[in-house]
Amino acid sequence: MNFPETPWKGLLAWALLGPSLSMAQGTELLAHDAAELAEGELVDMRATVDAYEPLNHHLGGDSIRHCNGYACIGWVEDHYADGTLKHRGYYDDGRLIIYRNHYPDGTLEREFKVLDNVRCLMRTYHANGTLLSEAKYHDGRVVSYTDHYASGRVRYEEERHKTEPYFLKMNLYAQDGTPISTFELEDKKRLQFRQREFHPDGSLRSEGLVAYDPVRMDSQRIGTWRYYDAAGSVTGEEDYVDGKVHVARGE
Repeated sequence: MNFPETPWKGLLAWALLGPSLSMAQGTELLAHDAAELAEGELVDMRATVDAYEPLNHHLGGDSIRHCNGYACIGWVEDHYADGTLKHRGYYDDGRLIIYRNHYPDGTLEREFKVLDNVRCLMRTYHANGTLLSEAKYHDGRVVSYTDHYASGRVRYEEERHKTEPYFLKMNLYAQDGTPISTFELEDKKRLQFRQREFHPDGSLRSEGLVAYDPVRMDSQRIGTWRYYDAAGSVTGEEDYVDGKVHVARGE
């Protein structure tokens, strides 16, 4: 299968490989505490990988579905062995335009919509019916994405520049809603981002700036980074020059 650029693939890899996986812009999501998904939620994420995705040409699929020897046109339904609806989609020349997939118990598993000539929307759902993910696409490229725990709380959210290859936001949260790490654009002109990491109780652990270089298509730490204990006291500082620690103070 030739899947397009989809954020949940990266999240699944991150969930399986651990927090050492760099997500983008040379910046790691520093999830030291409670970021790992429960095994049941990993199963739900794997279940979203479905044989219909290569038929979705809006997201890069290049397969064609045939009905009675010809490329499918119009609404097509598939059912599980017991008759429960598995898939209902509208096809044009064998390619999926709009569709919904369902779990064996009938619960909605995903839905895909074309909003206009350049925008489309994909939502996937946990087996319990709560929203798993929502991805918004512009010209086949993800521009915003959210991922949710089975409880419905946001686990991860990202926003990307519509035309440039960098993220505007990447935030990760624990199951109780407290932040684990955040990465957000602070200075649009200088392309500087504020990165923060948090203790398990939600108190600030570290923060500093990251600058993105559009020529090198890379990022590096700049300025002074500060580190805190759970009580809020500064435990150390690092001054960065050319992405490397120039001066370190404290522990």
